Amino acid sequence: MTEENEKKEEEKELEVFPFIRGERIDLVAENTKWIDLFCKWNNDPEVRRYSRNNWPRTIEELKKWLEPPPRGQLREFITFTIYHKIDKRPIGNIGFGHIRWVDRNANIFAMIGEPEYWGKGIAGEASRLVIEYGFSELNLHKIYAGIYTPNERSHRAAEKLGFKKEGVFKEEEYVDGTYHDVHKYALFKRDWMKANEK
Repeated sequence: MTEENEKKEEEKELEVFPFIRGERIDLVAENTKWIDLFCKWNNDPEVRRYSRNNWPRTIEELKKWLEPPPRGQLREFITFTIYHKIDKRPIGNIGFGHIRWVDRNANIFAMIGEPEYWGKGIAGEASRLVIEYGFSELNLHKIYAGIYTPNERSHRAAEKLGFKKEGVFKEEEYVDGTYHDVHKYALFKRDWMKANEK
């Protein structure tokens, strides 16, 4: 293979198709191209600590996870890969889980799999993009999140995004040998629309 062909193959490998465009990041459909990375993130002790992945995940399991639901069946999860536009690399996942289409409610989740991007506002930008998608395109009524006590960064992020605390589930999560409270946050479409009036 010539050097020019190798370069074209490399560029082709890096080609992404944004579903939602952001400032520093794009949200792209998850695919098996990055399955090794997804497996690494899901099994990394530091990364999985806050995402609560208690069991080891194999590449085969994750490939099945990426399979679309059977025809005619509604999705319970919508997941995106967070793609850093400047560094040209996938750095995490974000999306909605436990979607209840009749009630128009969904749980938001995010995981920055590459620790060097923690604390840089990436999860906040990705969350704003996916929240707008949830309310504007999916017509969700309520987006909610559960955050356990030690995850202070996520508590601050939820409040900054406009989420309000609805309650606390006492000793709900078992993490690192200790039971922790889980704080339930919610954001309603009407409040999001009011906050985003121009």
